[in-house]
Amino acid sequence: MSESVDVIVVGGGIVGAATAYFLAQRKLRVLLIEAETPAWGASGRNPGYQWLHTRRAGLQMELGLAGRRLADALAQELDGFEFRPCGGMIYFFDERQRPLFETLVAERRAAGLPMELLDAEQARAHCPALSERVAGATWNPLDAHQNTQKLVDALVAGAERHGARILRKARVESLIMDGRRCLGVRTATDSFTAGRVVLSAGSWTPKLLAPHGIDVPITAMRLQVVETEPAPFRFAPLLYGPTALKQYTFIRDLPGYSEIGTTHPLEATFDGLEFLELAVQREDGRLLLGCPMDFPGLDDRPTVAGVALTLAVLSDAMPAIKSLAVERVWAGLLPQTPDALPIIGPVPGIEGLLLNAGHVFGNLAGPLSGKMVAQAVTGEATDFDLALFRLDRPGLRGNNDQHRRW
Repeated sequence: MSESVDVIVVGGGIVGAATAYFLAQRKLRVLLIEAETPAWGASGRNPGYQWLHTRRAGLQMELGLAGRRLADALAQELDGFEFRPCGGMIYFFDERQRPLFETLVAERRAAGLPMELLDAEQARAHCPALSERVAGATWNPLDAHQNTQKLVDALVAGAERHGARILRKARVESLIMDGRRCLGVRTATDSFTAGRVVLSAGSWTPKLLAPHGIDVPITAMRLQVVETEPAPFRFAPLLYGPTALKQYTFIRDLPGYSEIGTTHPLEATFDGLEFLELAVQREDGRLLLGCPMDFPGLDDRPTVAGVALTLAVLSDAMPAIKSLAVERVWAGLLPQTPDALPIIGPVPGIEGLLLNAGHVFGNLAGPLSGKMVAQAVTGEATDFDLALFRLDRPGLRGNNDQHRRW
């Protein structure tokens, strides 16, 4: 069987769902094809951070701020996805880190964030679950939280209301090509043709393009998450711990940066893992704790080492969690590029094929990139110049080490 539409979107995560939603809003005939179910991959497995706190100054920050503004609008027009403009903080325990945090706050304010440095008492006022050993924290009121699974569900439902068709449990196995023109896609049982095909398959995008000699520098970072039972206590902000700082190149380049406090001793015990220390409480009271990071390819299974590292570090930082029951553990594959910016727009030299992939900060930039693809397809002015996100831009010509630092 063959079906022809205006646009095929491959991948039903936050990026693909948003692309389908904004295309369907513009009255195009849209087919969204998802290998499993919407938000099955990274979108349904991440802790839901809309995290401006550590976006690099310049284009990365501008994209994040624009995405944050769009989130406010989506919260008004879509079914509820537990959106909370709750603010975020990075706590620290070692007084020797205070000069670094003071420098970080000054740099963040210059980059456009209304950042503050909290003392110990203020930090615990924002989050009483923190250990009494806490020395202070940064605070950014613009950070926000969402249930990304529910956001994707709302985008898909919105796309369907506007006439899009959603094909679930249908894995795209290949592109249909006529020379240097993409005509559509094939699944195991069907073929589909379209005027344009948009690949939004996250970490799986390179696998679809490799048979056609197209190299896409997207690597998969595995992030593991532990979910607890509903806690008897509440806290509002998104939390990062000091071990997260080392993941950001601009922070490592700040005067006064050192490994003091940014690497937990247990990270050396679990060889191959680095820790992006974070915790957040969902609307239902459950805590999401994470995130051990490694690069095992397309293996999305959680590990004993990852769960052990998560619980050991965070139960020390937040003693109140020690008695909570663990209900679930999982891992997700976060796509990333050498310059930590997504790839958006036409594939050079291939007519009819567009990319919208490589979103390491997809909760912020994913919906906005879907809107921009829809704008480009319909000939509208895009919110950002898509030339900044082209596949052949200089920033993607990095080495593998760059994939490990944002």
